[in-house]
Amino acid sequence: NDLQTSNDLLTANDLETTPVTSSLIRESLTEDDDATAIAPDGDSTAVWDSETIVQPVTTPVKKSKNPHIRGGRYKINRILGSGGFGVTYLAEDLQRPGKPKCVIKQLKPARQDQKFLAIARRLFNTEAEILEKLGSHPQIPLLLAYFEDEDEREFYLVEEYVKGDSISDELPVDRRLPEIEVAQLLKDILEILLFIHKNSVIHRDIKPSNIIRREADGKIVLIDFGAVKEIQPQHLTNQENVTVAVGTRGYSPPEQYAGHPTFSSDIYAVGMIGVQALTGIVPHQLPISPETGDVNWRNLADVSEEFGKILENMVRYNFPDRYQSVAAVLKDLEMLHF
Repeated sequence: NDLQTSNDLLTANDLETTPVTSSLIRESLTEDDDATAIAPDGDSTAVWDSETIVQPVTTPVKKSKNPHIRGGRYKINRILGSGGFGVTYLAEDLQRPGKPKCVIKQLKPARQDQKFLAIARRLFNTEAEILEKLGSHPQIPLLLAYFEDEDEREFYLVEEYVKGDSISDELPVDRRLPEIEVAQLLKDILEILLFIHKNSVIHRDIKPSNIIRREADGKIVLIDFGAVKEIQPQHLTNQENVTVAVGTRGYSPPEQYAGHPTFSSDIYAVGMIGVQALTGIVPHQLPISPETGDVNWRNLADVSEEFGKILENMVRYNFPDRYQSVAAVLKDLEMLHF
């Protein structure tokens, strides 16, 4: 399967909820089945997706006369997905030996006024810089290029094509996985997340459809960094900074929808994948405690006391009650004996 889906390119670094940026999000996004971005006023909108990255093209490029060519070298083969921000294509690089496949994410802002475009350009460039930094990990897609088409006022990310199936196929509804398999899956995801958090980045949209089981070696690859937010030093102390909340219902915790994602927000998402795997129930269909806001899942799964406690501490409603670091979760998972 081709798993280059579509998700939010336009929320990378320090997107504050000013009237301009709120308008940017509301007007550029449309509702999507897989992921939603919740604007500060509660509007439900859609997100984009991502996959891979490498050498940035820092100068704008002119549009090719061939409508199937982007950036003068990338031939579009077919559409992989589309969303409120633009389209994701499967393409081939005509200037590399063998014309290897790649993924192109096209962003076309909904408005063309200069102020709007300036914000879009800043966020796009920040997104690309983050992806370029994270792409050094072997289980995160590589950024190959990014460029702007000045004539059409469109932005493009070119990413490594990852062939494989999402782990959604490994988590069918009504099927419960053994806890030893679930624990290993969580370890695999958390090892990648550890690298991401060490680079001061919150993914913000971890879910089964954004995790590919790579066909070449069977390892998982974390994709869809369209929602990433880089944490600047001032954000660690200044709690007044508000960002547009991006995520997916059931996998995203309440503070994320309030526009205040933390590192533990990603931990929550990974924990909910574990709960889904153990119960065979998608997260948004699980019962919620009216007293605490916590998900009531323990009586729906066959799980040991030790592993159950780890998962509960990953998916607490209140983020101060959760694990605060990926390293702490991994340490406790290593202590399990099945």
